[in-house]
Amino acid sequence: MEQQKSKVAIITGAGSGIGRACALKLGALGWNCTLVGRTRQTLDATAEACGKEKTCVVQADLTDPVAPGQIVERTRSVFGRVDAVINNAGYASFKPFHEFTEEDLRRTFEVNTLGPIRLMIQAWDDLAASGAGRIVNVSSYATLDPFSGLGVYGAAKAALNLMGKVAMRERGKANVMVFTVAPGAVETGMLRQFFSEDVVPRSKALDPAEVASVIVACATGMRDYESGGLIPLASP
Repeated sequence: MEQQKSKVAIITGAGSGIGRACALKLGALGWNCTLVGRTRQTLDATAEACGKEKTCVVQADLTDPVAPGQIVERTRSVFGRVDAVINNAGYASFKPFHEFTEEDLRRTFEVNTLGPIRLMIQAWDDLAASGAGRIVNVSSYATLDPFSGLGVYGAAKAALNLMGKVAMRERGKANVMVFTVAPGAVETGMLRQFFSEDVVPRSKALDPAEVASVIVACATGMRDYESGGLIPLASP
């Protein structure tokens, strides 16, 4: 099948922002994409923009431990392969760490740390079988400069930073490259949930397409020399 000849990426948080931009860029390069997110309407809109015949939509919540396995299985059944995983989904609760509830902590680490690691594990064999698998974990500049109110989010992403190094060190003979991209403020709904334009002007935020360009370059083998390390993208 022609569809199975095209490379395939799983993208979490694909309904908007960076994830949507990644899907559009990969689609333009001829890739098929599994679009993962919590909101069906936004995922369908991304699929429509990419071309529905080139996409598979999976509505899932990454706090569910079984979701990553289901995502990979669905991708395998539709496209027959997995060549790249882009762990882009994120969640933050804006308040000092000492005000976090157990539920706040659980959700922050489930979405930003455990969900991505589970997806890496579930997709690993498929990525290795592709012969040139790529994992791109979307972290945050908050891991380098934790700003007040988003420190726990930064801590959860920092664990993901280390996981990229771990995966590269423990990959054995598998030709799987792992990248960690850490953008600063990006013009997304999540940014505006916490900061008005009076605090963070649009001119001081990265465009999602800028970040997606770096992620897609990693996923398509153009930045293999940066695998295993952190790729910081400072805001303007």
